[in-house]
Amino acid sequence: MTNNIRHGVLLGFLITTCVSASAESPAALDQPLIQQQSHLAYEECAPVSCSPPWAHRSGLYGELLVLRARDAEISYALPVNGNVPQGDVGILDPEADLGFRVGLTKALDHRSSFSLAYTGYSSNQSDRVDVNAPFSLAKLLVHPNELNAAANVPTAFGSYDIDFQLADLDYRFVVLSNACTAANFTIGARYGRLDQDMSVVYTGAGLTETVTTDIEFNGAGLRLGADIEHHLRRGTFLYGKTNASLLAGKFDASYLHSSNVDPIRVSSGWDAGRMVSMLDLEVGAGWQHCCGLRVTAGYMFNSWMGTVKTEDWIGAVQNNAGNYRDLSDDFTFDGFVTRFEYRF
Repeated sequence: MTNNIRHGVLLGFLITTCVSASAESPAALDQPLIQQQSHLAYEECAPVSCSPPWAHRSGLYGELLVLRARDAEISYALPVNGNVPQGDVGILDPEADLGFRVGLTKALDHRSSFSLAYTGYSSNQSDRVDVNAPFSLAKLLVHPNELNAAANVPTAFGSYDIDFQLADLDYRFVVLSNACTAANFTIGARYGRLDQDMSVVYTGAGLTETVTTDIEFNGAGLRLGADIEHHLRRGTFLYGKTNASLLAGKFDASYLHSSNVDPIRVSSGWDAGRMVSMLDLEVGAGWQHCCGLRVTAGYMFNSWMGTVKTEDWIGAVQNNAGNYRDLSDDFTFDGFVTRFEYRF
């Protein structure tokens, strides 16, 4: 599926969700039925003091993210006996790491609000492979035509960092509601930054070689989303939300192979403008009290489509200019999110 088709599918899905939800008018907040059922959801509160549980309110929130990057592994060293593979491949594959999101919301009324949020995530993975004679390590990340490419080594060590930052400004409003359930639509803007940094050191007899790569993307664009909440008894509720973003930006990539005797053995750089699409999905459950405290926990999925990945960039350098024309792949992150919010 091409990026243009993906972009169209994402936008079409969200627009269809909004239009179909708008077919029914939101319930009025001052209807007696809503007040009575809202009171059932908050048995500890008097109905005159409780707005519907889904009503928009101003507040502050913080989220703890535990995410892992998928489809991001890099094979950097191959144990061999002569020319025959023998042993586990040295792989840099990111594990789960912590991230965070902080934000604030300003309610315009019970049906709409503005919000501003910042998300930060950083992961680091390292790995080391050592072998003894008669085994050795083939250097998988060097250019095959480099003068020392065929000389195997006994030791290889690598590190791999993947970081991203997001800044979102959104307008969110109710499109469908009753006493216990509400669906909202979001229109906004997003800035996104994705960084991939890799370094691998090959150590042999009197020679230390280092391969480093750096890929950076910066982009901004439109963000559309939809969410739904269904409130149960005693403040508990279930929720689901999805957002799609189209970011116009630029990728900058570099590759450097150096050694302790030669600072530049192989060097390459590349940059290009790209349209990156992003998809966010989250489902979970929560609890809230009409005094303003709200806690949720769920599973989230975040995909960056149309990106330049480290393994593809290295492959392009190793195969020379013929493969620089089609650098496009998908990055995904998934894991758990816990949110603490205070509304007033």
